[in-house]
Amino acid sequence: MSWVSVVCFGICSGIILTTLNRGADPLSPTRIFAFMWSIAIALTELKYSAFQHEWNAQSWILLLIPIGSFLLGTFVAYVVNLEKDLVPIHKMRVRLNAERVREKQLFWLICLVTTVYAISYLANFLIKGWLPIEAAEKHVSRVDFNVTGLSFLTYLVPSIMFFVVLYFLKVQAKKGKKVVLAILFLVVLGSFLLFVSRFQIIMIIIICVTLFYYSTQYIRFRTGLTLFLFVTGFFYWVSSIRLSHLVATYLHTASRMRFSKDYALFTEPYMYFVMNLENFGRSVNLLESHTYGYYTFDFITAMSGLKYWVYDYFRMERHPFLISSYNTYTSFWPFYSDFGVVGLALIPLVLGLGIGMLYYQMRIRPSTKNVTAYGVMVFVMFLSFFIFPLSWLWFELNMLVIYLGLRWTMIPWKEHVLSSSL
Repeated sequence: MSWVSVVCFGICSGIILTTLNRGADPLSPTRIFAFMWSIAIALTELKYSAFQHEWNAQSWILLLIPIGSFLLGTFVAYVVNLEKDLVPIHKMRVRLNAERVREKQLFWLICLVTTVYAISYLANFLIKGWLPIEAAEKHVSRVDFNVTGLSFLTYLVPSIMFFVVLYFLKVQAKKGKKVVLAILFLVVLGSFLLFVSRFQIIMIIIICVTLFYYSTQYIRFRTGLTLFLFVTGFFYWVSSIRLSHLVATYLHTASRMRFSKDYALFTEPYMYFVMNLENFGRSVNLLESHTYGYYTFDFITAMSGLKYWVYDYFRMERHPFLISSYNTYTSFWPFYSDFGVVGLALIPLVLGLGIGMLYYQMRIRPSTKNVTAYGVMVFVMFLSFFIFPLSWLWFELNMLVIYLGLRWTMIPWKEHVLSSSL
């Protein structure tokens, strides 16, 4: 084990120990971001696959620049809010638990969004005649299942599931409606699992865990560890569905692992962690031109209809310099691909500052809307070693739907206090 792995595992342990202090918030942005990147770097430096390589100084510098910039942004947010009074977490829970929701509006909103999902799902299936879970048998990519517009609307699943969870959290009684919503939840989840897509499910799990942590007493260390293991297991289970025609031994051999085949089960989760960093560390040394915002602001080109036209016209390569089947580069790659070192320095700084300010806004003025918004950013930080979801159009759509839904259904705190006093 290299000294880098030892140091990074030590940082992970130190972060865990700091959460044991009374009043410490384990979901603060600095803790989450630093923990995820420390464990990602520690695992990468184990070098258990022959696809991994020894990094040069340039690779390390270009990786540490965005990490440092993000943490600097969160520190600036901390300094700006240093003298402001933060609401203790136990008082946040009391206030958030007292918030009320417009029950009828929320119920019919869930029905409306579910109807849109169902229509788009059915139409997509009727046009294609098959589902992504069958992609391996048909020897095609599950991306080929997409139908412009229709497939996009099927990714409303996180919004549907979030609103159902919110209904159960905020609405008392209404057992009949809750039974209906529970059935809808299971049907939507079951049908979407046939898409063999993980990110949308993991996204809603993380947002809901964040909401439950700040709103209730349910999330403790034990339940948090259980949920972490569940998310990890779910991630692996969906992967096994997608690769059901391959056995763990084949994956071990294909990934050219340096540990015994007795531990082949750990091949895929390990490779999913480390190859993002490996692809980034290799590619930053080879890239010779930049794309000036195409990847960072992917959702804008998608909305404008120019995404694929620009891609074909300039003969762009979305996954350059790969030497394996793993084709992700961490959340930092779009910034470097678009703007070089300037992008690595400035964009994570802005993100860190923005997420930090959102966190302190939530701690100063607790509300379901603020907690949910921060929960979305927890998801972004949680998967920052892997992807940059803020650039995806389906992600932006769900953020918009959830924001508008909360604006329409949640009763503002002042309004609730006034009505209670009358």
